[in-house]
Amino acid sequence: MNVTIYIKQLSIGYPNPSSTAKGVILPPINASLTPGELVAIVGRNGIGKSTFLRTLVGLQPAIDGLIEINDKPLYAYKKDELSRLVGFVSTDITRIPHLKVFDLVALGRFPYTGWMGKLKVNDKMVIYDALEMVGLRTMAWRNVDTLSDGERQRTLIARALVQDTPVMILDEPTAYLDVIHKYEVMDLLCQIAHKENKIVLFSTHDLNIAQNMVDKIWLVTKSELIEGAPEDMVMSSVFEKLVTRTSIRFNRIDGEFEMGKRLLKTMAVHSRQDIRWIRHALQRFGYRALQNPATTPDNTPELLFEVNRNGLRLSYNYGMERHTFTSVYALGQYLRSL
Repeated sequence: MNVTIYIKQLSIGYPNPSSTAKGVILPPINASLTPGELVAIVGRNGIGKSTFLRTLVGLQPAIDGLIEINDKPLYAYKKDELSRLVGFVSTDITRIPHLKVFDLVALGRFPYTGWMGKLKVNDKMVIYDALEMVGLRTMAWRNVDTLSDGERQRTLIARALVQDTPVMILDEPTAYLDVIHKYEVMDLLCQIAHKENKIVLFSTHDLNIAQNMVDKIWLVTKSELIEGAPEDMVMSSVFEKLVTRTSIRFNRIDGEFEMGKRLLKTMAVHSRQDIRWIRHALQRFGYRALQNPATTPDNTPELLFEVNRNGLRLSYNYGMERHTFTSVYALGQYLRSL
């Protein structure tokens, strides 16, 4: 079943019962989600990303505006209808003594098992398949309260998978995961969106994942929601809206944040090879790298960079100084000693 979501002039927040004020934390939002899209919400801590997601799944009422799923208002859906359309993974940590991983994941099949919750053979197959997808098949009968935070998070993702909804909404699904599992989960979400033609919307603080894996980014600020493909967002410098300190700037070339005021010196880098990671290192050491300048300004250190069959070779030259290093670490130790 294909589902389209339209968000129209949506205001979210927490009404204050003792006041006539509406308690809006985000201004009116207009956006849409279509099948086959992997979409990331990014924004500063406390901006309202989790509140936004909870409002989208009906766990919190909107203050104003409208959320439509297939041209029908969200509030018009019964809970059992909505449970077959939208799956949600929150950041809440589940700690229930003696609850097995299998049983927690099985809760996702509730929309299909009726009020008695009896699992059929097909339901069990779906549950085991989901556990396999998130790498927890061998932990099916472990107690949930014995899992690490990362394992517990993957269990909740498996629960959303077995719910088998056309829309999956996840609040920081990679928050507790190590770097390998983080990319494995994101690859899984990408496949779900593209191969199964589902809407997958998630919040994240990992801008690198957002830039490299999603179809669309929603950047949430205090005044607006900006959406676009990752490349559009990078080239238009909208990520600079996340920065409040003047010492930090967004580099549109590399798509990364960097400490602007630390780049106090310039170094000429001579190489026929890609110097991306050398540039990255020099930036950490406080240098701005110029690759193969036609003329080197006076009093500018030079670095000869080469990778050959014998490994890495870095030659640092400054005036009468000549030093050779076989690792970036050794070069950094030297530069920091100056």
